[in-house]
Amino acid sequence: MEFRDELNRHLNISSEEIIMILQNIKIINEQEVKEIKSKINRYEDKRRAEEAFYQSLSPVRKFFASRPPSHHQAVEYIVHVKERLKQIDRIKLRIFELDQVIERCKERTFEKEIELSSLMVEEMIKYRESGGLA
Repeated sequence: MEFRDELNRHLNISSEEIIMILQNIKIINEQEVKEIKSKINRYEDKRRAEEAFYQSLSPVRKFFASRPPSHHQAVEYIVHVKERLKQIDRIKLRIFELDQVIERCKERTFEKEIELSSLMVEEMIKYRESGGLA
């Protein structure tokens, strides 16, 4: 079976090898989602601990405690949580696309050619060149 992208780059790889590569790339993406979620959880745990410590202070100590302004906290939240959640959404969309291509490869074994996105072909080429360590 032959695979090509929008730029008419061709990959002459067996469909079994394509399926294996795509499944491995999917596993890598799922691991990345887990890592990002753990980073979000660590940040939220840190913020909760800081807030609990601040609330445990006496009113006099709270007055002298240096606390970042609320807009700084909002920017921190955007950077550490919202942007990472957007990144997770992009990766999940990528995983969905990989699942669709895997299903197409399994269903259409009789076809001579399947068109893939150029990003997917690039990712597969990188994966093969790195020896499966992408």
